[in-house]
Amino acid sequence: MSYQILGKSGQMNTSRPGCLLGFALFWIGFSSIFVFIGLTTEAGIVFTLFGLLFVAIGLAMLLYALMAYFTRFKVGKPNFVLSQTTLRVGDHLAFSVSHTFPRSVDITRMRTDLIFREKATYQQGTDTTTVTHNHLIQSFEEPGRQFQGGQLFSQSYDFLIPPDSMHTLKVRRNELTWHLKFEAEIPKLPNFIEEFELNVVPEIAL
Repeated sequence: MSYQILGKSGQMNTSRPGCLLGFALFWIGFSSIFVFIGLTTEAGIVFTLFGLLFVAIGLAMLLYALMAYFTRFKVGKPNFVLSQTTLRVGDHLAFSVSHTFPRSVDITRMRTDLIFREKATYQQGTDTTTVTHNHLIQSFEEPGRQFQGGQLFSQSYDFLIPPDSMHTLKVRRNELTWHLKFEAEIPKLPNFIEEFELNVVPEIAL
């Protein structure tokens, strides 16, 4: 997936179904070891059932990853344009999306959200817990409809980093980050999601 910033093109830096697909295959392979041990040694039914449970979880992840791939196949590759990804507190961000659908697809709705994300990691003994909170700052929504193959969708939005907001901050166990998220909901399939991380510097826009 590509995007443009002030006329320069680049590649998306977001998660892909391939990551989940690879993890699911690893999970299934590792879990199958317990099934094999249960069937070929005196470990018996306990190891077999334990392994089958985790194999089933892996198959569920595999199915979801394949459905996510199918979502991207149905939707295609939209073109995103951002005015900038490094902003000051109080800056405006222009964002546009344009796309010619390669095939017919039913979309329930499309949303573009400006999100402020807090992420904290806590250490409790030997356990590490990460807590994430998303704060919706601004959102635009388009009503869903049936798009036909060859039909064009194009829309532009103007976002504002609030003048009294916090800038991007990344330290050892805490992160404060800004994100722009585009999401299209498709019935009976995983949502089509693209997310851009924004760098908000500790400066005030004049």
